[in-house]
This record gives sequence, C-alpha cells and structure tokens, in this order.
Amino acid sequence: KDVPGIVEVHCSDLEDNCWYSFPGGKRVEAKEPSDLSLYERWLNGGSWMSEQLCSIYLNNLLLAGHLPLIAELDNKIVAEMEIFFGWEHDGYLYAHIGVLQVHKEYQRMGIGTKVIKEAINFSKKRGASYLTVRPRDMLKGFYKQLGFNEWLKTIVIKAEARPFVSKLTWQENVTIFDKKRFWPFVLGQEQSSAQIWQIFHRNQFALPEFTSEPIHTGILNNEGKETVAIFFPHVYFGDMANVYAWSNDSLDEEHLWAVLTLAYQFGYDRVRTLTMEDKFHELKGKCPIEEIERQEIFRLEL
Repeated sequence: KDVPGIVEVHCSDLEDNCWYSFPGGKRVEAKEPSDLSLYERWLNGGSWMSEQLCSIYLNNLLLAGHLPLIAELDNKIVAEMEIFFGWEHDGYLYAHIGVLQVHKEYQRMGIGTKVIKEAINFSKKRGASYLTVRPRDMLKGFYKQLGFNEWLKTIVIKAEARPFVSKLTWQENVTIFDKKRFWPFVLGQEQSSAQIWQIFHRNQFALPEFTSEPIHTGILNNEGKETVAIFFPHVYFGDMANVYAWSNDSLDEEHLWAVLTLAYQFGYDRVRTLTMEDKFHELKGKCPIEEIERQEIFRLEL
C-alpha cells in the first residue's frame, strides 16, 4: 500500500519535471508518462519510476533482509530510505544508506535528518557496527553535521578492453559472492558489497531489455590470483561494462590487465569501474586508465 506514495516521492525529483523516451539511444522529451514502456520509465530514474517495478524491487529488498523506511507527514509519504546490511572483509556488519529521497515539496524541513536518526537506531538494533553512505557533494556537510566522517576516497575510471593477458580462467557462478563475502572490495566500490549484489542479482525484472545483455558473475583466476567479479552492461553505453571485483590479493596492475582482457572476451570495448585514490595514482603510470570523476564514502561508527 506504500508503493504509490514512494513512487510519487521519487518522481517529484525528476529533472525539469520532464519524462524522456530513448529512441535509438537518444533522449527525447515524452508527451505523457503513459507513452513510455516500463524500461523507459526505469531509465528516467530507476525502479521507483513505476508502481509495477517498485513493487517487485521492494519485495526483493525485503526478502534479502534489507530495510526500506518511509516518513509520513499528515498521512502522506514524504520520504523514503533504503538500508542495505552486509558483512565486509574486516569482519564487521555494515549498514549502508543506498537511497534517501525526500519529496521535492518537503525538502529543507528536517525530514531527512529525522529519517537518518531512525536509520541509526534500526542499524544498531540489527547489530551493525557502522553506517555508511555515498553522499552527493552538496550533502557532505549535512552528513558531517550528523557525525559521519570521510572514510574512503575513490576515483571512477575508464579503460579500453583489450586482450592483455593470454592465460586466465573464468568460471561463471552466481552464488560465488556469498562464499567470498569477506574478501576486500578492490574495484567498483561505489556502494556497499551488499547493495551491489542486491542491485545486480536480485532486482532484475522480466523485461526483454534486462535480459538481452547477460550479467557475468563468477571467479577469475590469473596465475593463482583469484578475483570474484561482476561484469554488468552499462545502461546507456552498450559497449561498456561496469565492473565490480573482490579479491584477497591487494589490487595491482595484474588485476586490471585480467579484468580488461575478460571484458574484451565478453564483447565489450570499454570498462568503467572505481579504485581507491591511492591505488589510482599507483597504477596510472602502469595501466591505460583515465579518471572520470571522484567520489567519497562516509562512515559513522554506531
């Protein structure tokens, strides 16, 4: 029963209050939202742009043990938050704020602050040691006021996929992450491990657009170095793979060579991923990587 209100909250923040269709990969303003397919609605802002998709998405979220929260004012839903719970390589249970959206007409009224305080309480009850978030630049000061500190500095990078490595093995396995969940996140850490896994393996919909390009998940072995990885086609650039990887070995150029080689074998021309800021500077002179943008993850000890 909360789904229509949650969809309204997210749709209130559409860019210029406009809906877009994407004929031939081009963005064109749509006359009416009803003219759009479910996939086109998803492209306008994700699973929250349609009641059908949002219902499936939230059901999968709950089944996986994660937590959506809503805020109401005068019996109207005015905000929605999603907390993802998962163990990271340091052995601690993390709660991660993957989504926080306040209705556009109710922003700057203290609602976001109240929702985050509730998130802190719920996370403590679940036994989490830390609460993390990847804030937009304009909200970094807001989270610092609530006690969050800068934790990880990352750089989004891109590189050409090429057959750099002659000998490597790949085994598809969609359950491998559960077995290697304590491995360090070495590439692609823009959200928590739990949220990445939820997004790319438990939230896919029975739509042709979501099944036309396969998601490759498994374990990569390059001369004894094992890496659990996800290769996911970029939403707007079909020749580019988003890559997320976990490994017990510290990230080095051999990891990148192997990832770029495998992406090439999967038919991609380019790779997009993230690396820690210090690793980027260490690898820049050794690998053909290019900086796209910088991000930060904040953390609050509970």
